[in-house]
Amino acid sequence: MDSKYIWSAFVKENDDPLMLNRVRVSFNTQIDGKDNKSILNGVPDTFNGKPTKNETQDDLLPEFKWSKIDPFCFLPLLPIFLKVTPKVNEYVNILWPNPNSKFNEQYYIQGTFSSPLTMYNESGDSSRMFATRDRIIDAKLLKNKNNLKYFYPDTNGIFIEPGDVGLVGRGTCDIIVKETDVLIRAGKSTTIPDNPNKRMSVKNTRSFIQLSDFSVRITDLGTKDSKRLQENVSFVKTLVEWQILNPDNQSDKFTIEIFIYRLPEKKQYNTKNLQIDTKVSTQDKALIYYVTYNMVSSADTVNYINNFIQQANDGEFNLPPFGITKISNQFPLIFRPSESTYKWIKNSTNAGNAEFINISNIKEKIKFKNQKNGFGLIFSKDKDGQQSTIRDEKLKEYDYQNKSTTYNILGGDKLLILSHESKIPSKGRIVLNNKTMAGISQEYIVQNILSNTDATVRGDELLKFMNLVVRFLVAHVHPFAGLPPVPVSTDGVSTAQILSELQNASNTILNQNIRIN
Repeated sequence: MDSKYIWSAFVKENDDPLMLNRVRVSFNTQIDGKDNKSILNGVPDTFNGKPTKNETQDDLLPEFKWSKIDPFCFLPLLPIFLKVTPKVNEYVNILWPNPNSKFNEQYYIQGTFSSPLTMYNESGDSSRMFATRDRIIDAKLLKNKNNLKYFYPDTNGIFIEPGDVGLVGRGTCDIIVKETDVLIRAGKSTTIPDNPNKRMSVKNTRSFIQLSDFSVRITDLGTKDSKRLQENVSFVKTLVEWQILNPDNQSDKFTIEIFIYRLPEKKQYNTKNLQIDTKVSTQDKALIYYVTYNMVSSADTVNYINNFIQQANDGEFNLPPFGITKISNQFPLIFRPSESTYKWIKNSTNAGNAEFINISNIKEKIKFKNQKNGFGLIFSKDKDGQQSTIRDEKLKEYDYQNKSTTYNILGGDKLLILSHESKIPSKGRIVLNNKTMAGISQEYIVQNILSNTDATVRGDELLKFMNLVVRFLVAHVHPFAGLPPVPVSTDGVSTAQILSELQNASNTILNQNIRIN
């Protein structure tokens, strides 16, 4: 006699006439050396003078199924208050409290699933792949294995998290009990979980009820006027680069070149991102103008570069013997050492070298107004440095109190609030009979409920309209006694404005998607 307590089987029938959530199974393995046929053969051919088996001798007749002589009928181990009925062909674990007395007291528990993406229905063979650790298949990951705080895109919020208590439906519905929230959701995902390879995404237009207990009470205090300093970030239009070709010379005789380039509009070339060491591709540099000087002192080098930067700001180069060149649309403008020059002073490890000493001495004297040390921004003509604008804005203010508060939130495309005893005089009574007890169909809603309900009123919109009417009544004037009022009141409210607001009231004052009877 086998002493194991838990066996496996597949559901054959699940429509229990006693509504006790029982199932009839087909064993996928031998029980004490007996297969399904042998077990059926152990049932008497007659009971109370009636035949018990069908003509093909492969099952009981309907009147003896679910009866006390049915060896394939199993009770749920879960209490009846929690109803979870497996579907036909799904896998179940079956238990006999007394292994030596099978087919008497017997129970089942719903089997495992290979993935939350197969919860709609999964065959027993597929489920059994998860029955033991060494047979786990490579199911699709729903969370990042390296950081389990994060779901894969578009699935965050669909599945019940560890720590929450939940009741999951076969489709797109569930109930979640959190620490301070209860959620009842329908339409939580765009697809039904019936295929492990099907993509599931959050459905933002889900229908839901949320009951929440918040530990802090937040009150909206309205808005206040404020000013904010906003940094103006623009694409750099032109780039001035100066370079020293012989920075290692010891006789204070330098050969220098100064260039001004037009730059394309790229994010890395804006006034915030373009720095002294930002890499600028040669393909992005369109040469506008350049000069070169040979055998000049460090003092003259500084003067030539500073003069070039000043004339770039002025929009006209007049540097003999190179002729006069005018430029426009040059701002914002950045000046800096070239990459080949800056490399000598970029690292302090070169501090003892002649190149480092010569370039550093020249760089610290190159400036434009407050932009110093060889690098700077001219945002617009004669305006140096990053510019900012004072922006007027309205700031929301909130009051936080250390006091709990509760919310009851309903959401959905359509919200219907129905009373059995209410009736709109001009419409029919809504009857929610036994046909609607297990759920109201969309057809019934459209055919019997929508036409017998009224749209709800948006209070704030109604007050705005009433205020408009009252302002006209208080401030209107008549041209002569007995004549209609002037169409525009003394404070500017017109009859045309009132009529226009009234014409739109069915959509502004009334909310057609939240209805009551």
